[in-house]
Amino acid sequence: MATRLGNKEIKLVSTNAELGEMLAELNNIRPSVISVDTEGWNICRDGTLSLLALCWNEGLIYVIDVQELGSHSFTRIENTAVNSRWSSVKEILEDPTTLKLFCDPRSDSDALYHHYGVHLKNTFCVQLAEVGVRRQNGHTTRYVKGGKKITLEYGGLSGAEMVEWERLDREASKKFFPDKGGSYENLTNRPLSSLALKYSALGVLHLKKIYEKLEGRLGRRGKEWVKEESRKRVEEFRLPSIKKGKHRAIAPAHWGNTTRPRRHDFFEIDDEYYY
Repeated sequence: MATRLGNKEIKLVSTNAELGEMLAELNNIRPSVISVDTEGWNICRDGTLSLLALCWNEGLIYVIDVQELGSHSFTRIENTAVNSRWSSVKEILEDPTTLKLFCDPRSDSDALYHHYGVHLKNTFCVQLAEVGVRRQNGHTTRYVKGGKKITLEYGGLSGAEMVEWERLDREASKKFFPDKGGSYENLTNRPLSSLALKYSALGVLHLKKIYEKLEGRLGRRGKEWVKEESRKRVEEFRLPSIKKGKHRAIAPAHWGNTTRPRRHDFFEIDDEYYY
C-alpha cells in the first residue's frame, strides 16, 4: 500500500519482504539523520505501539505496521547483504552514530524499550531545541510547545501546505482520539486506512526542516544542553512507572531558567499538548 502526502510518497511496510526492501535502501543510502515518530494507543509501556514512521529521504516516508509485524518489526532480517551496516530496525534505532530526530522521544522510548527491547541512542528532541532557542534569546521559558505549534512555526510550510497540514490533523483527531469524538480502534483496524497512514507520516513530514532551523540557531552551549536533555528523556524508560499529564509540559530548568511553575500556570499550557 502506498499513498502521497505533499511531495512525499508514503510506503506501508507490513511484510518481512517489504521490511527487507526498506533495510536494503537504508543500507544503500546510509543516512546520518533519520526522523522518527510512533502512533498507537496510550504510547508507553502500558499502551500499544501500532505504527512506526521513518524518514531519511526527501521524497519518501516509510510507515512500519508494528501491529501487523509484531516483534519481527525489530528483529534481524536474515537475507541482509553481508556488507550491510544494519540488519534490523532495532540496530538503526540503537546506532550511536546515526542521529534520530523526535518531537519528544519520551513516550516512544518507553514503548519501544518495554515492548520490544529497543534502547534509543543518539536522539535529538526538537521540542527541547525550541525551548533552547527561546532561552538563548532571553525569554523566561517554563513550558515546552506542542508539536503542532513547532511545526507551523519552524516547518517552513507554504500557505497551501499549512492549510493541508491543519486539515489532515483535524480530520485525524476527530477520527482517532476519543477526546475529539473519535476512537483508537480506527487506528488499529486493518486494513489500515489511508487517513491513518497519512497521519502516521505527518509526524515526520517536516521534522528534518524543523531540526535544521532550530539546530542552526543554537549556540554551542544550547546544542550540548539539548543533546544531554534529549538523552535524559530517552532514559526515562528506566523509571519504575510512567505518568502522563500536564506536568510533562514543564521544560527542564537546568539551563537559562530556574523558575519552577506555579500551580495556576498549568492553565497556560497549549490545549493541544496531551503528552
